[in-house]
Amino acid sequence: MKYLFLIVIFGLISCKSDKKKLEDFQEIAVEMDQKSSTVSIDTIPFMEFFENFIFDKRLQNSNEDHSIDYDFFSTKDFIAYLNMDTLSVFEERNHLDKQDLIILDFNKGKNLKFKFKNIDNKWIFSGSNTVNINNLPEKGFIDFLIKFSQDSIYQKEHILFPLADYSLDDDYKTISKKINKEDWDYFNLVKEIESLLFFANIDSNNFFRNICYRGIGNGILVKLTFKRVNNEWFLIKTEDYST
Repeated sequence: MKYLFLIVIFGLISCKSDKKKLEDFQEIAVEMDQKSSTVSIDTIPFMEFFENFIFDKRLQNSNEDHSIDYDFFSTKDFIAYLNMDTLSVFEERNHLDKQDLIILDFNKGKNLKFKFKNIDNKWIFSGSNTVNINNLPEKGFIDFLIKFSQDSIYQKEHILFPLADYSLDDDYKTISKKINKEDWDYFNLVKEIESLLFFANIDSNNFFRNICYRGIGNGILVKLTFKRVNNEWFLIKTEDYST
């Protein structure tokens, strides 16, 4: 009987010990999960933050600035980005304290500069203001883009044929071909993209520009590459990796 009593006491102590270990483990797990969540939020790349912001009305409505056209940005299937060919617009930019983005709305003729700040490793929207296209460093390329889109003859004259074209086949393998001048189908680029976004500090002296259509959750990924030759812009390559 004495031994039975000791076994019961030992079992109770053991259970309490195991319970304490389980509670300690759960507490550590929760703490680790919280730390992990904090890191994932704090270190989010700027463009990932921006795309979540621009397509999510809840994030937009959380600020007091009413210059954002919620319906326009939240209902689009993709956003078209302009940048130099030598630098990806989606490269990590967390090391910057602030970032300004220009958004040109070709339909409404409304041009906005969006301002963002990095505070304690978190990107926040700090406001926006209208900008005059004549004051933008990319005015020359934008003027070309509008004429390229609206004038079919001018468009053909500003494409380097045979044009290099890349796409994906049914097995998601990259295939390439050359498009001859007589096979080119005119398209209104400005009408197709409706708006164009680029960083305010883009290097205007670079000889390359690319326009990248990037969809959110729909597989759209298109890239058009332009090159400046003798002070004139030419389309030199098209890529469509949409899935």
